[in-house]
Amino acid sequence: MGLLRVVLMALAVPVCRAGLEGAASKRVFALRGGAKAPKKATAFAADDEQKVAAAKKAALDTIPDNIVEKLTSANFESWIGTALAGAETGAICLLFSDKPAVPPLFRSISIEFEGKLGFGMATSADKQLLQSFNVQKVPTLLIMFPDEQKTEDGKAALQGMQFTPQMHGKFNFGNIANFVAGFVNQKLGADAAQASARKPSEPKQPAAKKELGPLPELSASNFGDECVQKGGLCAIALLDGSADNANKQPHLDMLTALRKRKQGGPLAFSWVDATCHVGFAAHFDLSEMDLPALVVLSPSKLRWARNVGAFDAETLGVFGSSVASGRARTDEIKELPPLEDVDCATAVRPGQEPLPEETPLEDDTLAEILEEERLARLEREGKDGSEAAEVVEEVKDTSKMSEVEKMENQLEQCDTTDLMCIARNDKLQKTIDKKRKLEEQLAALAAKKKKAKKKAKKKAAKA
Repeated sequence: MGLLRVVLMALAVPVCRAGLEGAASKRVFALRGGAKAPKKATAFAADDEQKVAAAKKAALDTIPDNIVEKLTSANFESWIGTALAGAETGAICLLFSDKPAVPPLFRSISIEFEGKLGFGMATSADKQLLQSFNVQKVPTLLIMFPDEQKTEDGKAALQGMQFTPQMHGKFNFGNIANFVAGFVNQKLGADAAQASARKPSEPKQPAAKKELGPLPELSASNFGDECVQKGGLCAIALLDGSADNANKQPHLDMLTALRKRKQGGPLAFSWVDATCHVGFAAHFDLSEMDLPALVVLSPSKLRWARNVGAFDAETLGVFGSSVASGRARTDEIKELPPLEDVDCATAVRPGQEPLPEETPLEDDTLAEILEEERLARLEREGKDGSEAAEVVEEVKDTSKMSEVEKMENQLEQCDTTDLMCIARNDKLQKTIDKKRKLEEQLAALAAKKKKAKKKAKKKAAKA
């Protein structure tokens, strides 16, 4: 009887061959090589589902787990140094599970990426180790690597990223493999092919960091290359790119240094001129009043998160790591934000729109407005339209008025809330008071002269 063989990766897939000339049906599992793999395929009669289940379990048990280190708080410190040094990416992949044995899914992942990362598993019974990595529930999958910029007790502190169903999909082989592959490809970069082809006997050479160049400014032409096609997370700084913004260059310098420090991690840093691309900022419910800001975007999952707090390297670095590790809350967007094809050097920014030119009023028009205001003021004083018209006519005849009376005629009737009107009246009243005082002094002086002249005339008449 012919036997159909299938290679077992993440899960055993049963294959049934219908009865051939009365022979009993059989399901056969051909197993990938390893310490526990049998030399020949083992056949199980498919009489019932119980035997099929037993066959699947037997097949799963034969996936080797020798690549995965079973970790405890007692052996972790001694294992991690060797694991990091022996991994091509200089990173480790940790699984925290409630199962006592290494699950077949994680064994398959370790086989698929053997040599790229160090693999270890801890059980939920080891509370100390769970607390050390801030693991709240199981299963939890982490990728960790040293942060050369930070040290603890003379050793580089660990940073990393967490597989989360909200960001990366269901906890299955395909999604986890994509998650791990994305990290491996980004970590190794252009040297991935050469590093994977290196012979075991050759001494491992540390991969030189690529020269990153200036922080990319996003535009309609490069958004796909700098963000969408990267395969990870985009850390996009939204800045006011106008020439009037004195903080633009200091912010770019800070972000460039942060990008260099986080090189090789899951975040691809860039920036966008948000006062030029206002539609891009509005896609995240941001305006020029919210700048500067940093958003971390997952183009593949259409999820994003915004930093809230200080806009400095330390705060932004912690925020980016929190999003990558799955500790920060993310929101969903319906589509990727648009970037218009505009020239930001000549674009009109918010608040810079030209005001419409004012047309000067004709003299006749201005006179009509003033007259309407005067009539309205008289009406507020309780006079009807006819009385107001008579008063206006009287006011127009100012030829017989003194200078003080003319100025008093210019005093306005002000509401208690019209501060500008009150100020104008106060200023005019002071001028009136000075003028009246001067006129009184001149009148007194004229009366004195007249009296003296009259007295002299009488005296002359007696003589």
